[in-house]
Amino acid sequence: MRSFAAGTLALAGSAAIIAAQAARVPPAGADPRLLAAVKKANSDFETAMTKSDVATIVEPYAADAVFVSTDGTATRGRAAIEQLYRDRFAKTGPALETKILSEELMLDGDFAYERGRGSITRRVRDERVTDWARFLTVWQRQPDGAWMISRNIVLPAR
Repeated sequence: MRSFAAGTLALAGSAAIIAAQAARVPPAGADPRLLAAVKKANSDFETAMTKSDVATIVEPYAADAVFVSTDGTATRGRAAIEQLYRDRFAKTGPALETKILSEELMLDGDFAYERGRGSITRRVRDERVTDWARFLTVWQRQPDGAWMISRNIVLPAR
């Protein structure tokens, strides 16, 4: 169960600068399309996790994206990431609440690196349990100028 929560948070890496972080100054030269993509992905993820909405969760992933869980398991390709979430929701159901805290966004040409942490609250034997994890999400600018998640890595909480 813990790996479900931690792994799911990585997608959180598909993240955004949430309202609490909105006052943060974006990196110099930040593409407004990147900032919008990050914000939308994080906001959509928070809601989609409570509805088992896999399509919304994987929408920002590139077709050849890689998702790495806290145990180091790499899931390759959007279709496989989608199946990973379907399997997890079939086992545990939707989250009660999900939060994504995007803490830093760094730019390097057609790549952006988002670092943050997130939590997933779920019900375990009639109790609310909240698990935290850290994430590193690599966003890549596509030929059409859109930004998509290329790599999403979930790290254990400290």
